[in-house]
Amino acid sequence: MPRAGLDARTVTEAGAALADEIGLAGLSMGAVAERLGVKTPSLYKHVASLADLQHRIAVLATTEAGDAMRDATQGRAGQEALTGAAHALRDYVTAHPGRYA
Repeated sequence: MPRAGLDARTVTEAGAALADEIGLAGLSMGAVAERLGVKTPSLYKHVASLADLQHRIAVLATTEAGDAMRDATQGRAGQEALTGAAHALRDYVTAHPGRYA
């Protein structure tokens, strides 16, 4: 039975945070499990594989970056909107280098 509070989103967010710290290339299921305080096999109840986790992190990053750019362009047009979107994306990538990779 899955641990209370552990679900695909929790595993993905933990993986994304860890990727920001150590880089996406260094990410492993074992490292994510250690971060969450569970045994590695427990993760496979929520994500199919490391590749699946990496895909979920990419989707999360795309969504987060898109949200930041959308928020930065609200009420703006033209050059101001483009500049706002570019700055928002740069700020996101700087804050989350692992998940952006």
